[in-house]
Amino acid sequence: MLHKLENSGLPIYRDDETGKLALEAPLTYKGFAEKTLSQMKGLFADDSGNDPNENIYDVYRGIMDPKDEELFQTYDYQYDITVVKSGNVGMERKKTSGHYHSYNEMRTYTIPEVYEVLEGTALFVLQRADNFEDTDYENLDVSDLIIARVEAGQAIIVPPNYGHCSVNGGEGDLIFSNLAYVPCRIDYAPVQYYHGLGVYVDVHENEIQTIVNGYYNKLPKAKLATVKENAALGILFHHPVYQEFKKRPEAFTFLGNVDAYVEDIMSMLDIK
Repeated sequence: MLHKLENSGLPIYRDDETGKLALEAPLTYKGFAEKTLSQMKGLFADDSGNDPNENIYDVYRGIMDPKDEELFQTYDYQYDITVVKSGNVGMERKKTSGHYHSYNEMRTYTIPEVYEVLEGTALFVLQRADNFEDTDYENLDVSDLIIARVEAGQAIIVPPNYGHCSVNGGEGDLIFSNLAYVPCRIDYAPVQYYHGLGVYVDVHENEIQTIVNGYYNKLPKAKLATVKENAALGILFHHPVYQEFKKRPEAFTFLGNVDAYVEDIMSMLDIK
């Protein structure tokens, strides 16, 4: 049985039997990948009790209506959807691999990204480390650690200089979209070196539970946060990001030029 991903604002459906997505014409996508547990070796606290071939998440890249291709090319943006499967790997919820984004040309801040939850509950682990590009990963300086809860229909802008991963914090599959700046490079190496970000996350009776990642020498205490809207930056809850970008592409220019928007982006996190 298919059901529509209403929060996407697009004719995209999920097959409840297979868990895969189906796009209605004329929508297209550029690529698809499955990430299995074996491909995420070492990123979970303990994966010994799970099947190495277990599917952790799927990614559909470059989703687009062909009539919007010129707009996406003009801004050099890309729209993707990720499906993080339900359940646990050992003592923690399933998650994406985690990474940092590259610095902008001025090397003032890293490039942000918009994530929008279409179904389920996401827990975005945000970890600031300004020196993540140093190849001497032993000296990684983690100055901030935030777990942001984002519910279906809500969106978050990942702040500059924060590495991040997406944890499935709900009962079913987590489905989220992202709007990304294509020239941004992705750096997985610091996260792989430390076997994940600073905390491993589980959820019990809707309460977030964390386990400190002992591979880090020093970490700040993790803070919990929810998210707030910012109409000036195109983020209005239950207003699909794809459609808001089409209506007001100039609102999303922070993706390629973030320096003037850092404080605004940080203010969208309501830290508890």
